[in-house]
Amino acid sequence: MNNAALWDTFKQEPSPSVKKQIMVNYTNLVHYVIHNSKFMNLTVVDEKDFFQFGVEGLSEAIDRFDPDYGTKFETYAIQRIRGKIIDELRKLQIKPRSLNPETDIQYKNVSLNYSYDGEDGYQLHEIIPSDSEQPDEIMQKDEQKEILIRLIKSLEERDRLIISLYYYENLNYKEIADTLGITVSRVSQIHSKIMKEMKEKLQVEYNR
Repeated sequence: MNNAALWDTFKQEPSPSVKKQIMVNYTNLVHYVIHNSKFMNLTVVDEKDFFQFGVEGLSEAIDRFDPDYGTKFETYAIQRIRGKIIDELRKLQIKPRSLNPETDIQYKNVSLNYSYDGEDGYQLHEIIPSDSEQPDEIMQKDEQKEILIRLIKSLEERDRLIISLYYYENLNYKEIADTLGITVSRVSQIHSKIMKEMKEKLQVEYNR
């Protein structure tokens, strides 16, 4: 039975067996969301956890989707899956869990560009080497990158999550506030504190 027929059947009679088949057919959307975001690089849960969160989001999307709205299911489901993962990350930061060394944050594969000059007024210089730099300059910036990686990993879980949502998932302060259940001004305060502390620590490391 193709997807159109499955949806027609499910709309008329939403049986568990038909829903299961729809879920199987759209599981690739869960993998798409996981592997086309920075979730896996910036949190303390592993891929199995992400997949479970995503499947729950997919299940909710199937239950709530109405083909008559004119929106493609894939478009709707991707947003629901992504939203479910972010919601679960919020729960994790409210009830912190112990870090597992095997699933700890791995920042080395993430492009770290902290040349930031935003509303908070703090700026961290670009640390990614350019092609025009000399080998000794590249080595120095590689060292700086390692320092920044180490500093990010040392942040509290909530602070890492804010960095993740702001810089890598491109959420604004209001979206982060809604996700974490705090005020926009509190997000701004926390972000300012993080940036100030990291800048100070970077300067200390550079002067050693």
